[in-house]
Amino acid sequence: MGRRLWTAAVGRWAETPYARAQRRREQVHDAFLDARDELRAVLEDLIEGETRAVCPAATDLDVEVYADELGEPRGRLIAVNTDEDEEVTDEQEDTVRDQIVELLDEWAVTANADSVTICFRQLPALPRPAATVTP
Repeated sequence: MGRRLWTAAVGRWAETPYARAQRRREQVHDAFLDARDELRAVLEDLIEGETRAVCPAATDLDVEVYADELGEPRGRLIAVNTDEDEEVTDEQEDTVRDQIVELLDEWAVTANADSVTICFRQLPALPRPAATVTP
């Protein structure tokens, strides 16, 4: 199937319906990939925020992407990593796991199959409320 055909009525080459559909497919596919990457970045920011709320010293997460019994991608937290001088307690890790379980599952849909780490971008700290002064 050609990408162009001669249109006698107009006297010029015209794009075939198939070629138009192929071009549109490529445009939509590119938009899909951009949206997927943006969603993954937003989910990683949310995961970072939830993790740092429990463990402010966290630098990244070790995760596993696997398929559940229905073949759906799922994410599983393996470890919360910190700088060398900080240590994460089991209680903190369990709390982080509970906080981000749904976000990890959604992230697993957008992640590459071989993704094993979520590196934090070091989001700026949230502003602290101003101290109230009582007269």
